[in-house]
Amino acid sequence: MASPTQQSLKDNILIILSVLAVLVGLGLLFLQISGANTLRASIADEELALAQAEALLQQRLDYQANAPEYREKAAKYQIMIPDQPREEEILRSLRLIAEEYDLNVQEIRFDARVPNEESGFVQMPLLITVEGSYGSLIQMLDHLQWSGRVYRVDQVSISLAGAAQGGIRAVLTASVFYRTAN
Repeated sequence: MASPTQQSLKDNILIILSVLAVLVGLGLLFLQISGANTLRASIADEELALAQAEALLQQRLDYQANAPEYREKAAKYQIMIPDQPREEEILRSLRLIAEEYDLNVQEIRFDARVPNEESGFVQMPLLITVEGSYGSLIQMLDHLQWSGRVYRVDQVSISLAGAAQGGIRAVLTASVFYRTAN
């Protein structure tokens, strides 16, 4: 028969081994849960990448389906962007449009040109100052859209001019483009 100290030692060893077994089990369980969470995050990333790839594919299929329409628009815009600056034509056109809508042209000034090698276009910034009514300004801006030349209006600043008549003064910051020689 074992002495009480030996029995107590055996019980202590058994308890320590049991605690160690539980701790090892908990450690393995934690590692499995951590691995599962990492795997879930990886799956979520892959699903997101798949969704983005599918969206890109759909966008490219849409572009392909609409290619004839895009080519037609590109041809139209090529005509609207000449291969020469034609400043006199721009000035004449702007003055005629302003006159058509009862706007007084105060100033039209070209700024330094900005070539863009990548697009093959040269941007010609300009400043247009007109006076008249708000409705006339809106009509002029609408007309510019269909004027036969590509205008990009970046900013319109409006202030009162001749408050007794209810007129406005508008300063348009815009750009016109022409193609560079290839």
